[in-house]
Amino acid sequence: MKRKISLLLSIIMLIMLFSTVPAFAYQNGLLHGKQMAYGYTLDQDPAFLRGEMTDGNESSYVILSKQIYAWHKLDKAKTINSIKFLVNSSIDILFYDDSKNVIYKHTYVHSNPATTQQINLPTAIANVKMVAIFAPADVAVYEFDAFENRISVPGSFPSNLTATGGDVTVTLNWNTVYRAKGYNIKRATTPGGPYTTVASDVYGSTYTDTTVTNGTTYYYVVTAINFDGESANSNEASATPQRQVTPPSGGRAILVVTLDTSLEREFDLSMEEVNAFISWYEGKAAGTGPASYAIDKHDNNKGPFKSRKDYIIFDKILTYEVNEYTSASK
Repeated sequence: MKRKISLLLSIIMLIMLFSTVPAFAYQNGLLHGKQMAYGYTLDQDPAFLRGEMTDGNESSYVILSKQIYAWHKLDKAKTINSIKFLVNSSIDILFYDDSKNVIYKHTYVHSNPATTQQINLPTAIANVKMVAIFAPADVAVYEFDAFENRISVPGSFPSNLTATGGDVTVTLNWNTVYRAKGYNIKRATTPGGPYTTVASDVYGSTYTDTTVTNGTTYYYVVTAINFDGESANSNEASATPQRQVTPPSGGRAILVVTLDTSLEREFDLSMEEVNAFISWYEGKAAGTGPASYAIDKHDNNKGPFKSRKDYIIFDKILTYEVNEYTSASK
């Protein structure tokens, strides 16, 4: 009896305002405004906590004693993607199915100062019927909630990911995440995935993928790893690696274009015209510009024509070659 009285007094204690932690808006939470049951096990007849831990106000809190569970049974099974909470000690967060089987456990290791934790779970947790907090030691719970949607938290996952194609390479750059221990690089050949992890535990804010094939477009996302697990994906970035051609700087050149039919077309051009062709080709390879390119036929303007042009179709080009030469006559 003394133990039960002591437990009740410690659990329902409402303590002074925690002035160093600002209030935080908890919106659309599954537990918002709900009453939390508590006890040493989920099977015993529970007592009930006051609602300070689910009122959306981080200025109030409830003491959860060592080895105590606080839980709420949902009206129906839910899929949970994210959690938010503010506590001053380490806790376990557990999700149960309708038979009280643990289907997911998240362990939070506290470090000072106490800050709001906004966490996207590594995967969506389906069929959740009960959400619980377990206190390995006495803990003040300022706020706690679980959400069906994923949270967009500035700085919690890599941002501004860019991808630049090179010769059999794609170089990625992104904005780092505070306290990240490393990053995972994920790649797909279709927009939106599914993605395959091509590198893990990458440090810094850049990575060069050398396991690519020229001419194939790749789609990338990056995730951060910290003590809470893996973050949500960054924005998606794409690039198409291509063999880099350095345009000749002067004179003239024979431009040899090999089509996908193995037919070769030769054009005797100034370097200005060659450079214009290369700029069109590289722009089209990156997804911009017209589908065809017109090349003037300087040497064969036979007949009463103002001009004659050959139109080269981008999708028909297999390779091209530039053979520079010097000529005093042109």
